[in-house]
Amino acid sequence: MDRLTDITPAAIRPAATTIGDQVSPVANGTDDPNDDGSGARLAADITLAILLSLMVVFAVTGNLLVITAILTDRALRQTGNYFLVSLALADALVAAAVMTFAVVNDVMGRWLFGRTLCDVWLSADVMCSTASILNLCAVSLDRYLHIRRYSPHLIICTVV
Repeated sequence: MDRLTDITPAAIRPAATTIGDQVSPVANGTDDPNDDGSGARLAADITLAILLSLMVVFAVTGNLLVITAILTDRALRQTGNYFLVSLALADALVAAAVMTFAVVNDVMGRWLFGRTLCDVWLSADVMCSTASILNLCAVSLDRYLHIRRYSPHLIICTVV
């Protein structure tokens, strides 16, 4: 029989270490050697799920607030700020379409949504992340051109 097929997660993880005549549990952090640590693991998974979900909610909400502010305030409706709207929209899509599934994948430790949705999720991840990066480049270029156009003394400083 192959040696790799005999290895199970329980065989890899030691249940306790022996110090002298005393046995101290190390795998699950409890005093009960019969406890498999599932309660502590469940609490950690729930905490992780809450924290990651809050990050998704804050990312979507914050980006939608940026979009709303720029589109509703006349003073903010300038050409350069439309690049920020595009960036906020791309980041909101990353949060909504990519991070939500990533949270479930990270907390559960496996993909639950099937092969087709996995392919769609990976495509959305690449597309939305690339859109966000390209929008950052556009914002940077716009700000550079804006500074260069309205601050001619900065051109001299950057050349020298």
